[in-house]
Amino acid sequence: MADSGSSISKIVASSTSFVEKAVEFRHFMLFTTFVLLLDSCLVIFFGKDLLSSFDSLNEPEVNAANAIVFVGVFFFSMALLFPALRQIIRLGIAWVYFRWFWSSESKNEYGDGWHYPSIKKDEALKNKDGFVLDIIAKHEEETMNKHINLNVGFALVLVFAVNFLVIGSESLNTLTQQAALLLDKDFGFWINRLINAGICVFVIFSVIMLGLSLNPVEEDKVYIPSDDRESDV
Repeated sequence: MADSGSSISKIVASSTSFVEKAVEFRHFMLFTTFVLLLDSCLVIFFGKDLLSSFDSLNEPEVNAANAIVFVGVFFFSMALLFPALRQIIRLGIAWVYFRWFWSSESKNEYGDGWHYPSIKKDEALKNKDGFVLDIIAKHEEETMNKHINLNVGFALVLVFAVNFLVIGSESLNTLTQQAALLLDKDFGFWINRLINAGICVFVIFSVIMLGLSLNPVEEDKVYIPSDDRESDV
Protein backbone atom coordinates (compact mmCIF):
# COMPACT_ATOMS: atom_id res chain seq x y z
CA MET A 1 0.00 0.00 0.00
CA ALA A 2 2.89 2.33 0.82
CA ASP A 3 4.45 1.73 -2.60
CA SER A 4 1.10 2.38 -4.27
CA GLY A 5 0.62 5.61 -2.34
CA SER A 6 4.14 6.73 -3.23
CA SER A 7 3.55 5.99 -6.91
CA ILE A 8 0.28 7.95 -6.89
CA SER A 9 2.02 10.87 -5.20
CA LYS A 10 4.73 10.85 -7.85
CA ILE A 11 2.12 10.76 -10.61
CA VAL A 12 0.21 13.65 -9.06
CA ALA A 13 3.43 15.64 -8.60
CA SER A 14 4.48 15.00 -12.21
CA SER A 15 1.03 15.95 -13.49
CA THR A 16 1.04 19.15 -11.45
CA SER A 17 4.48 20.07 -12.77
CA PHE A 18 3.34 19.38 -16.34
CA VAL A 19 0.25 21.56 -15.93
CA GLU A 20 2.31 24.40 -14.45
CA LYS A 21 4.65 24.28 -17.45
CA ALA A 22 1.74 24.02 -19.87
CA VAL A 23 0.18 27.27 -18.63
CA GLU A 24 3.52 29.13 -18.58
CA PHE A 25 3.79 31.10 -21.80
CA ARG A 26 7.48 30.39 -22.32
CA HIS A 27 6.82 26.66 -22.56
CA PHE A 28 4.01 27.28 -25.06
CA MET A 29 6.43 29.24 -27.24
CA LEU A 30 9.11 26.54 -26.92
CA PHE A 31 6.69 23.77 -27.84
CA THR A 32 5.26 25.71 -30.78
CA THR A 33 8.77 26.48 -32.06
CA PHE A 34 9.70 22.81 -31.71
CA VAL A 35 6.64 21.71 -33.73
CA LEU A 36 7.12 24.31 -36.47
CA LEU A 37 10.85 23.59 -36.77
CA LEU A 38 10.14 19.86 -36.97
CA ASP A 39 7.56 20.45 -39.68
CA SER A 40 10.01 22.65 -41.60
CA CYS A 41 12.77 20.03 -41.43
CA LEU A 42 10.42 17.28 -42.60
CA VAL A 43 9.29 19.36 -45.58
CA ILE A 44 12.85 20.34 -46.54
CA PHE A 45 14.59 16.99 -46.12
CA PHE A 46 11.83 14.42 -46.64
CA GLY A 47 9.21 16.21 -48.72
CA LYS A 48 6.49 15.46 -46.17
CA ASP A 49 4.65 17.65 -43.71
CA LEU A 50 4.33 16.83 -40.03
CA LEU A 51 0.73 15.64 -40.17
CA SER A 52 1.44 13.03 -42.85
CA SER A 53 4.82 11.86 -41.53
CA PHE A 54 3.45 9.64 -38.79
CA ASP A 55 0.88 7.68 -40.78
CA SER A 56 3.19 4.69 -40.43
CA LEU A 57 6.07 4.08 -38.03
CA ASN A 58 7.95 2.50 -40.92
CA GLU A 59 8.48 5.83 -42.64
CA PRO A 60 12.19 6.73 -43.09
CA GLU A 61 11.95 9.97 -41.10
CA VAL A 62 10.62 8.21 -37.98
CA ASN A 63 13.69 6.65 -36.41
CA ALA A 64 15.95 7.22 -33.43
CA ALA A 65 18.93 8.54 -35.41
CA ASN A 66 16.94 11.25 -37.17
CA ALA A 67 15.21 12.15 -33.92
CA ILE A 68 18.54 12.61 -32.13
CA VAL A 69 19.89 14.74 -34.98
CA PHE A 70 16.78 16.93 -34.94
CA VAL A 71 16.91 17.39 -31.16
CA GLY A 72 20.55 18.47 -31.55
CA VAL A 73 19.58 20.95 -34.27
CA PHE A 74 16.75 22.28 -32.09
CA PHE A 75 18.98 22.80 -29.03
CA PHE A 76 21.69 24.42 -31.18
CA SER A 77 19.15 26.75 -32.75
CA MET A 78 17.53 27.75 -29.46
CA ALA A 79 20.75 28.09 -27.44
CA LEU A 80 23.01 29.72 -30.03
CA LEU A 81 21.64 30.39 -33.52
CA PHE A 82 18.47 32.36 -32.76
CA PRO A 83 19.90 34.36 -29.80
CA ALA A 84 22.98 35.29 -31.85
CA LEU A 85 20.86 36.21 -34.87
CA ARG A 86 18.61 38.34 -32.67
CA GLN A 87 21.56 40.26 -31.25
CA ILE A 88 23.07 40.79 -34.70
CA ILE A 89 19.79 42.23 -36.01
CA ARG A 90 19.47 44.36 -32.87
CA LEU A 91 22.95 45.76 -33.45
CA GLY A 92 21.98 46.75 -36.99
CA ILE A 93 18.75 48.38 -35.80
CA ALA A 94 20.60 50.10 -32.95
CA TRP A 95 23.18 51.52 -35.38
CA VAL A 96 20.42 52.99 -37.56
CA TYR A 97 18.47 54.26 -34.53
CA PHE A 98 21.37 55.94 -32.76
CA ARG A 99 22.78 57.23 -36.05
CA TRP A 100 19.61 58.85 -37.35
CA PHE A 101 16.83 58.99 -34.74
CA TRP A 102 18.25 59.09 -31.21
CA SER A 103 18.45 62.39 -29.41
CA SER A 104 19.79 63.01 -25.91
CA GLU A 105 16.94 65.45 -25.34
CA SER A 106 14.36 62.69 -25.83
CA LYS A 107 16.09 60.32 -23.40
CA ASN A 108 13.78 58.99 -20.71
CA GLU A 109 14.45 60.54 -17.33
CA TYR A 110 14.27 58.45 -14.18
CA GLY A 111 13.31 59.79 -10.80
CA ASP A 112 15.22 59.41 -7.57
CA GLY A 113 15.84 55.84 -6.49
CA TRP A 114 16.73 54.44 -9.92
CA HIS A 115 20.33 53.22 -10.22
CA TYR A 116 22.60 51.24 -12.51
CA PRO A 117 22.79 47.69 -11.06
CA SER A 118 26.52 47.25 -11.62
CA ILE A 119 27.38 50.46 -9.76
CA LYS A 120 25.08 49.76 -6.82
CA LYS A 121 26.22 46.13 -6.65
CA ASP A 122 29.85 47.20 -6.27
CA GLU A 123 28.89 49.65 -3.54
CA ALA A 124 26.72 47.07 -1.78
CA LEU A 125 29.52 44.48 -1.83
CA LYS A 126 31.94 46.97 -0.30
CA ASN A 127 29.41 48.03 2.34
CA LYS A 128 28.07 44.47 2.84
CA ASP A 129 24.56 45.77 2.27
CA GLY A 130 22.39 42.64 2.06
CA PHE A 131 19.20 44.61 1.39
CA VAL A 132 20.55 46.14 -1.82
CA LEU A 133 22.20 42.86 -2.90
CA ASP A 134 18.86 41.05 -2.61
CA ILE A 135 17.13 43.68 -4.75
CA ILE A 136 19.86 43.52 -7.39
CA ALA A 137 19.85 39.70 -7.38
CA LYS A 138 16.08 39.69 -8.05
CA HIS A 139 16.55 42.32 -10.75
CA GLU A 140 19.27 40.26 -12.45
CA GLU A 141 17.07 37.15 -12.33
CA GLU A 142 14.14 39.05 -13.84
CA THR A 143 16.41 40.48 -16.55
CA MET A 144 17.77 37.03 -17.39
CA ASN A 145 14.25 35.58 -17.61
CA LYS A 146 13.17 38.50 -19.80
CA HIS A 147 16.01 37.90 -22.26
CA ILE A 148 15.28 34.17 -22.35
CA ASN A 149 11.63 34.88 -23.12
CA LEU A 150 12.61 37.37 -25.83
CA ASN A 151 15.03 34.87 -27.39
CA VAL A 152 12.34 32.18 -27.42
CA GLY A 153 9.75 34.62 -28.77
CA PHE A 154 12.08 35.77 -31.53
CA ALA A 155 12.78 32.14 -32.47
CA LEU A 156 9.06 31.40 -32.60
CA VAL A 157 8.32 34.39 -34.85
CA LEU A 158 11.24 33.60 -37.18
CA VAL A 159 10.39 29.89 -37.49
CA PHE A 160 6.73 30.77 -38.03
CA ALA A 161 7.61 33.24 -40.79
CA VAL A 162 9.93 30.76 -42.53
CA ASN A 163 7.40 27.95 -42.21
CA PHE A 164 4.61 30.08 -43.66
CA LEU A 165 6.37 32.28 -46.22
CA VAL A 166 9.46 30.40 -47.40
CA ILE A 167 8.87 26.66 -47.20
CA GLY A 168 6.14 24.71 -48.97
CA SER A 169 4.72 24.59 -52.47
CA GLU A 170 1.43 24.20 -54.28
CA SER A 171 1.61 20.43 -53.84
CA LEU A 172 3.03 20.41 -50.30
CA ASN A 173 1.73 22.74 -47.61
CA THR A 174 3.48 23.30 -44.31
CA LEU A 175 1.69 23.20 -40.97
CA THR A 176 1.07 26.95 -40.88
CA GLN A 177 -0.07 26.99 -44.49
CA GLN A 178 -2.55 24.22 -43.73
CA ALA A 179 -3.78 26.23 -40.74
CA ALA A 180 -4.31 29.25 -43.02
CA LEU A 181 -6.49 27.09 -45.29
CA LEU A 182 -8.94 26.74 -42.41
CA LEU A 183 -10.01 30.32 -43.09
CA ASP A 184 -11.54 29.21 -46.40
CA LYS A 185 -13.58 26.35 -44.95
CA ASP A 186 -17.06 26.56 -43.54
CA PHE A 187 -17.28 25.02 -40.05
CA GLY A 188 -20.20 27.11 -38.93
CA PHE A 189 -20.48 30.74 -37.89
CA TRP A 190 -19.05 30.51 -34.36
CA ILE A 191 -16.29 28.02 -35.20
CA ASN A 192 -15.14 30.20 -38.10
CA ARG A 193 -15.14 33.28 -35.86
CA LEU A 194 -13.13 31.39 -33.26
CA ILE A 195 -10.56 30.33 -35.86
CA ASN A 196 -10.32 33.88 -37.22
CA ALA A 197 -9.88 35.29 -33.72
CA GLY A 198 -7.22 32.72 -32.84
CA ILE A 199 -5.16 33.40 -35.97
CA CYS A 200 -5.58 37.16 -35.54
CA VAL A 201 -4.39 37.01 -31.92
CA PHE A 202 -1.37 34.92 -32.88
CA VAL A 203 -0.39 37.31 -35.70
CA ILE A 204 -0.73 40.33 -33.39
CA PHE A 205 1.31 38.55 -30.73
CA SER A 206 4.01 37.75 -33.30
CA VAL A 207 4.29 41.38 -34.39
CA ILE A 208 4.48 42.61 -30.79
CA MET A 209 7.02 39.94 -29.82
CA LEU A 210 9.18 40.77 -32.83
CA GLY A 211 9.16 44.44 -31.87
CA LEU A 212 10.04 43.71 -28.24
CA SER A 213 12.81 41.27 -29.09
CA LEU A 214 14.44 43.66 -31.57
CA ASN A 215 14.06 46.81 -29.50
CA PRO A 216 17.48 48.55 -29.69
CA VAL A 217 16.94 50.76 -26.64
CA GLU A 218 17.23 49.05 -23.28
CA GLU A 219 17.87 51.09 -20.14
CA ASP A 220 18.95 48.68 -17.42
CA LYS A 221 18.24 50.34 -14.08
CA VAL A 222 16.92 49.07 -10.78
CA TYR A 223 14.79 50.88 -8.22
CA ILE A 224 16.17 50.92 -4.69
CA PRO A 225 13.72 52.54 -2.24
CA SER A 226 15.99 54.54 -0.01
CA ASP A 227 15.91 58.28 0.60
CA ASP A 228 19.39 58.62 2.01
CA ARG A 229 21.22 57.04 -0.92
CA GLU A 230 22.90 59.20 -3.48
CA SER A 231 21.42 58.72 -6.95
CA ASP A 232 23.70 57.78 -9.80
CA VAL A 233 21.27 58.51 -12.64
